[in-house]
Amino acid sequence: MLYTKPPKVNSFKGDVFKSDLKALVIPVFQKEGKPLVDGIVEEANTFVNNALKNAIDLGQFKGEVSEVLKTFAENRLIVFIGLGDLSANKENKMENIRRSYAAAARALKDSFDRALFTVDDEKLDNDLKREAIIGALLGSYSLEVFKNEKKNKLKEVYFNVEEYIINEAVAIAEGVYLARDLANAPPNEVAPPKLVEKVKELFKGLKNVEIKVFDYDDLVKKGFGGIVSVGKGSDEKPRLIILKYKGSQKDEKPLAIVGKTIVFDSGGINLKPSQSLFEMRADKAGGATALGVLWSVAKLSLPINLVVLIPAAINVPSGSSYLPSDVIKMWDGTYVEVTNTDAEGRLTIADALAYAAKEFDAKEIIDLATLTGAAWIALGPLIAAYFTRDEDLSKLIEKASRITGEKLWRLPMEDSYKKLFSRKAPLGDVANAVARAGGAITAALFLERFVHGKPWIHLDIAGPGIGSDAQGLAPEYWPQGIAPGFGVRLLVEYLKNKVSKKN
Repeated sequence: MLYTKPPKVNSFKGDVFKSDLKALVIPVFQKEGKPLVDGIVEEANTFVNNALKNAIDLGQFKGEVSEVLKTFAENRLIVFIGLGDLSANKENKMENIRRSYAAAARALKDSFDRALFTVDDEKLDNDLKREAIIGALLGSYSLEVFKNEKKNKLKEVYFNVEEYIINEAVAIAEGVYLARDLANAPPNEVAPPKLVEKVKELFKGLKNVEIKVFDYDDLVKKGFGGIVSVGKGSDEKPRLIILKYKGSQKDEKPLAIVGKTIVFDSGGINLKPSQSLFEMRADKAGGATALGVLWSVAKLSLPINLVVLIPAAINVPSGSSYLPSDVIKMWDGTYVEVTNTDAEGRLTIADALAYAAKEFDAKEIIDLATLTGAAWIALGPLIAAYFTRDEDLSKLIEKASRITGEKLWRLPMEDSYKKLFSRKAPLGDVANAVARAGGAITAALFLERFVHGKPWIHLDIAGPGIGSDAQGLAPEYWPQGIAPGFGVRLLVEYLKNKVSKKN
């Protein structure tokens, strides 16, 4: 990964209670509101079983979701985790299991370098086993590369599940780790030229992945006016990174993902308030997620063709910055009148969307962006807004949301608001920003112009993409106070469903 690797996951064979590992995690479901002491719990030795029963009798353990009970027996730590109601529907059970195994990993990671996480074969199917592993790995995440004192000790975990389930879980978790690392990386570490080198190094040797990069001169010559304008104020000039994954037949049109990658957003000449600046290192969360998705898709060898476009830029004020009232000629020829330099992400994404639609003839396009404060205000730090006119795509993305627990809410594409764009742009074809009211909707309507009729989903991840105000609200598998890599699991599941639907 960019900075952080998940713990190594091994398949454990044999009696879990006879292992030499010093930390053992045992899951406990509820039935009719009470802890269910059967299955793998009942197989524990008398001392362990009695410890659990005593805690239950004293009301200290109820088996609720993410509840953790620690006890010591036979020179090892035993961690009982509550999984909630055994009769919950599968989607809720998946989320309960992710949260609970993440809570167990959090309880262990600062004290143990190895741990055995058990699952109950009789109660969990393969999907639920996979989610247990994903939960434990995501709960193990700590971004400590920039700290001298590192607390996270957990390097290796064991699960009593088959290797192929482990491999799938690890591929997905690695994509989330990559997205978290990049979204939270300091801007001085991943300025666009540096980001290019990191991406090349990271994806080097990954099967069926090709990388192409347009540097600043290329962007100017090819007419990427949106990307150039936003990024030209910085000494670290913008780049467009294009990654192609070929998992299907060569003549099959690709699905495209565009990720907003503003490495740092000061607002430009329309400077943000100082209290809003610190978290703007995460304004690249959309691009981070797009890269994480491609990583997981390649590791899973999904039989699709996928192109990911990363328009990387830094938006800062200087003598060469773009200005309010500038008129920009975009890659597709649209003239955009700049009403606000802090509505910069849509300019970079628009160029990439048009390129995906026309150059790659993408059969479908998805974009992710920490785009508008309006989406964050409306839905808070846990829920992303999404927009589409395609009902089939809507059904698929909402199904993926229910399975992964990454929450979405559909907002309308209100066509009457299009009148605002020409009203605010007396010189150009369209203004880049038109009103605070309905800001998430008008941003989506702006982007829609550049997909040129292709089936399209726009994900405004301003709240969950940044994640800084989600502490105390977020599930246990999110890191505390930093970007959680939102959207990787969602889109991997979405693409898996597309593949299974095609087959």
